[in-house]
Amino acid sequence: MQHSLPAKALQSLRRLHDIPVGEVVCGGIVCTAPALLAAYLHNPLFSWSAIAAFWTYLSLVTGGFWTRLSLALSFGVAGALASGLGAWTVAYPPVVIVLAAITGFGGAVAQGGGTRIGLPALLAATAFAVSTAFPGKDFAHGMTYATYFLYGNLWATGFALLLWRIEKPHATSITEAAQASFTLTSDLTLHGLRVGLAAAISVGLVQYWRLDHGYWMTLTVFFIMQPKFSGTLKTSLERVAGTLLGSLLAAALGSFIHSPLLLAALILPLSIGTLAGRSISYRAYILFLTPHFILVAELGQPSASELGLSILRVCNSLGGALLAVGISLLVYPWCGRR
Repeated sequence: MQHSLPAKALQSLRRLHDIPVGEVVCGGIVCTAPALLAAYLHNPLFSWSAIAAFWTYLSLVTGGFWTRLSLALSFGVAGALASGLGAWTVAYPPVVIVLAAITGFGGAVAQGGGTRIGLPALLAATAFAVSTAFPGKDFAHGMTYATYFLYGNLWATGFALLLWRIEKPHATSITEAAQASFTLTSDLTLHGLRVGLAAAISVGLVQYWRLDHGYWMTLTVFFIMQPKFSGTLKTSLERVAGTLLGSLLAAALGSFIHSPLLLAALILPLSIGTLAGRSISYRAYILFLTPHFILVAELGQPSASELGLSILRVCNSLGGALLAVGISLLVYPWCGRR
């Protein structure tokens, strides 16, 4: 037990060799360009494009060019529709809460289709839930957010597929792969119910309590809930710890740098660290993801301060973690043990 912590640190260091340097640098450029546009053009909506670009890059899969292109564009359309619908229906809180439950359930159940289908589906569901916290009120606002999501998706898809090395093509089609890997088990269904319930509650709290940057709580709920309670608890602890450290880093950066363009440029090393962290550990991933998203959020709300956003990030992440753990305890917590 005494050597467990050093052993984990050594294991993480060994994973440095597994980092695909070319891919993470490409991803960093993908994430940074829309942020620079937001700062240079004084257009906060490009911060949503920056998030869409990041999610698109995360959802890119291995395989042939046309497979990757079709999946990336499909995610773009799904994410645009989801974010547009969320921003449009925000004026009708009961409708938004019901839709959050439905999309949360669907995104969680889609995990049965493997990474190719599951991750884009979960990200699209997240796009809906996050967009319900935006200041939309009608169809025009919904279309605006949908359009800027599509901007980010098209940019990420075009840039990544032109520069990213094509790996071994998969022999099966998208439909065949999904049919082969998807299995709707009772455990998966119950996991979907938990995520759907947690999504509805988090969106409801943001809607009725007007939580500042409350979508961070919703993000936390979507990304830490696991089919098993032990997995949810472990991920919650790691996310809160990584968020706390990452928020301190963001606050420190903001105290020395006040130029929006320079802050946007800092997203390049932070997003590279975020993508590289995925190959090391979840804590390393969150450590870089937190300041990355805080700086993007500031570009979306220029009047906010890094310190204030850092505090909000920690509070909302802690709230999301508590909600996720609580729901996992209440709704069939031990399913998946069998």
